[in-house]
Amino acid sequence: MSEVDLKYLHTVLTDSMRVKRTPVAITFCTGEPPAGYEPVDVPACAIVRQAEEGRRVYVNAQRHDCRVGQYHLGWLPDADAFITGGEYLTMAQGFFTPEGARCNKQQSLSLPAGTATALAAAPLDAVPAGVPVDLLICICSVQQAMQIAGAASVRVGTFPHGELGPSACSSIFAAPWHTHNSVFTPGDGGGRAFNRVAVGEMFVSIPRQHFRYIIELVENFRIDPQKMREVIMPSHAPHHQQPGDTRDWRAS
Repeated sequence: MSEVDLKYLHTVLTDSMRVKRTPVAITFCTGEPPAGYEPVDVPACAIVRQAEEGRRVYVNAQRHDCRVGQYHLGWLPDADAFITGGEYLTMAQGFFTPEGARCNKQQSLSLPAGTATALAAAPLDAVPAGVPVDLLICICSVQQAMQIAGAASVRVGTFPHGELGPSACSSIFAAPWHTHNSVFTPGDGGGRAFNRVAVGEMFVSIPRQHFRYIIELVENFRIDPQKMREVIMPSHAPHHQQPGDTRDWRAS
């Protein structure tokens, strides 16, 4: 698989697809964070917003501001039921039952311990040379999410993975790693608040192996509405068929 030019991918997203918010490049660090990336004490999901603002940042097991994010990134190996059983969800939110909270955490994905020592984020068009990029994250409209997350589906037939319920850090960081697939999600209340996600916006998280499909989608984008109606709607066929007429209009 050839490497994708990240600056070109950024241009495709912002100029051709008109994504308004800055696309963000995420790196799963296996050693020290890349040079030029600064530590921030924020919830893990909030590094998306930090990078949208033009910063190169990282969080790790020591620098963070959310135990839930630590857990889903594999940095809380001794987590007790307060996190793993979802007890924290019932303490300040009246709508969660203990059973609902427990099932929420049981069904949420987490990175295995040791997968990453840090999680780094930068604007997609400002990733330093030599820094590998594992995920592309965009906060965008639902229409754009359909196209970006669905790019692989039209190129190779792989439907994206959708999530509703897990914490944003689980959905946008852990789910793509486990599924090897593009992910779309509205996130959770905290993740939406930390990233100032507006009504009508959602997260898409695209693994590196799917980057090229976004470019291919745009470079091959063509729609002929009239032809589409003709091929799927009998009422728009070149020779309009009457009720009960079983002739194949394509042969006429």
